[in-house]
Amino acid sequence: MPKSKQALENNAMAAGPASDQKQLKGRLWVEKDGQTFVSWGRVVLLQRIDETGSVSAAAKSMGMSFSHAWQLVKSMNDLSDEPLVAKRAGGKGGGGAWLTSEGKQVVADFWGLVADFQKWIEKQSI
Repeated sequence: MPKSKQALENNAMAAGPASDQKQLKGRLWVEKDGQTFVSWGRVVLLQRIDETGSVSAAAKSMGMSFSHAWQLVKSMNDLSDEPLVAKRAGGKGGGGAWLTSEGKQVVADFWGLVADFQKWIEKQSI
């Protein structure tokens, strides 16, 4: 039985059934031009930005610095044909960040790949 999305978010791993003290596990990420485009941590960061409306709050919820989170967002935006995260500078009216439609699609596509990867791992025997 495939792991739930929540279980995959908690350990970022696909895993097959254990037998004879062996278990096949794997991690999944997508590269573009030889650089990491999306991975488990990056996708969770995108989801947290979508939930909180803030890169700072998303970073804090993951125990990472704002500068590291912003570096990851910038990298994904630079590698994507369309920005994944849009932002409004802070100030009097307040700032914010949100996922673009491209960002939401990338998140959905990644979890679809993870689900397919989990199904594949479960079919393997070691």
